[in-house]
Amino acid sequence: MANATATYSRGRSTYAALRLSVLQFLADPQWLVPSMIAPVIFALVSFELFRGAGPYFLTYAILGAGMMSMWGQTLYGSGWATGQDREFGTLEPTIQAPTPYLYIVLGRVLWNVVSGLIGGAIVYVVIVAFAGGPPAVPDPAAFALLFVFVMVTLAAVGIVFAAFYVYTRYAGFIQNIGEFAFYIGTGCMFPVVLLPFYTNPVSLIFPPTWALDALRFNAIPGYQGFGWGFWGDLAGAVATTAVYLGVAGAIFHRVERHVLEEGNLSEY
Repeated sequence: MANATATYSRGRSTYAALRLSVLQFLADPQWLVPSMIAPVIFALVSFELFRGAGPYFLTYAILGAGMMSMWGQTLYGSGWATGQDREFGTLEPTIQAPTPYLYIVLGRVLWNVVSGLIGGAIVYVVIVAFAGGPPAVPDPAAFALLFVFVMVTLAAVGIVFAAFYVYTRYAGFIQNIGEFAFYIGTGCMFPVVLLPFYTNPVSLIFPPTWALDALRFNAIPGYQGFGWGFWGDLAGAVATTAVYLGVAGAIFHRVERHVLEEGNLSEY
């Protein structure tokens, strides 16, 4: 019975955090610009620049701009996931609540995933409308499934960032300098294999790098990505995502123990 109560409390807290995130998003329309409007503009520019460049240029344009929407929302949303509690003065009380803080952040990051998918869908609809037809994708169902999986890997990175942001008051600075670096470094804008070889080990630290490469293997016949191919990418994405979730859980556990022992996070 105790386990059932704890599970119910965690599920209810995650849902409440998700619902509040939706309401905050609707109440603050500025988030529409980076998550849903700017990616469409980038997609249209890319479409016009590379129109007729090949049978799969449309897929590249959609993937690049769609990932911009999802990654931007994940990066900024994860920073705000803990930043809002710090700004409103609710960080310590929320962490001291019976429900682990990880489940509160999870609800907020889940909304980032949903809003990112909405932004990606908007990019897709606009580009298809301008192109006059959908992109040439061999297996649309597998493409859609992998697209959602990419969002899961982005959410894993977002949760780790949210945990790390508890220890710094420079979350906004990190977000601003890291946004375009991550667009390039994880392969959102173009395949990582086009970058100098010595940058690849850094890129492979992040789960979306693996997932995006697998997505391109699936969507673009003849795609030349990492040498280990589609299944190697998929295995790497699953493994790194699991590591990120484990790291996030460990960090949040440490934060909760610190607050329970000291009563505050004033030194951070």
